[in-house]
Amino acid sequence: MKLVLEFVTDKNIFPIEYRRTCIHFLKECLNNANDGKYYEDYYGGTNTKSFTFAVFFDKPSFGENCIELSSNRVKMLFSTSDKLTGLIFYSSFIEKKNKNIMLSNDNSMKLQYITKVAEPTIKSDKILVKMNSPLIIRNHNRELNKDYYYAYDQEAFEKEAIRTIRHQLENQGFGDKFLEGLKITPIKCKKVIVKHYRCKIEGSLGNFLIEGHPAILNYLLQSGIGSRKSEGFGMFELLTDEV
Repeated sequence: MKLVLEFVTDKNIFPIEYRRTCIHFLKECLNNANDGKYYEDYYGGTNTKSFTFAVFFDKPSFGENCIELSSNRVKMLFSTSDKLTGLIFYSSFIEKKNKNIMLSNDNSMKLQYITKVAEPTIKSDKILVKMNSPLIIRNHNRELNKDYYYAYDQEAFEKEAIRTIRHQLENQGFGDKFLEGLKITPIKCKKVIVKHYRCKIEGSLGNFLIEGHPAILNYLLQSGIGSRKSEGFGMFELLTDEV
């Protein structure tokens, strides 16, 4: 399920760590819906979440502490491959509609419109995609408790990307026959540095060629790809499956 959420803000500004703001919004929606019945299922532990999101602004100007907007409109795309997850969040969004959500700088926003969007079905084993939010590839060193991030232009990018994506797919029950031939190739990309929870992390935007079984390509299209995808990273749109 893919949803388009359209917000209006009281002022033409938005927090610089806007993904953190959107995560707060998602948590608040779940916490308020059905007496918080489903909150722990998604935010009570470290379980992998089967959703992703991306945020779009109207001609933004990024400052040190906030984003200045040309209008007070903000759009968020929310996508999940899991039908139950989609229904839970959809109903929680409806309950939150037209209610004030407080932001920093004495600002607030309201969810005005919720629209379901039809997703294409991928039948090919090779697709060209565009990242709507940065692709994050992370390797966590447990011994040092340190994260290493890999942008598209680093030598180890493709190796680490495949390792990360395979782990993501294996956690969702995809076996070896689905994982054979999995590849990701940067086509036209740029490196971005993202401020997230007071840390600066490297990611990649642009176009990628992804190869694999159609079943996993459809899953990745709906649930996002890579690390930290439920925190507003790794959402892509299909440009073509006729590559």
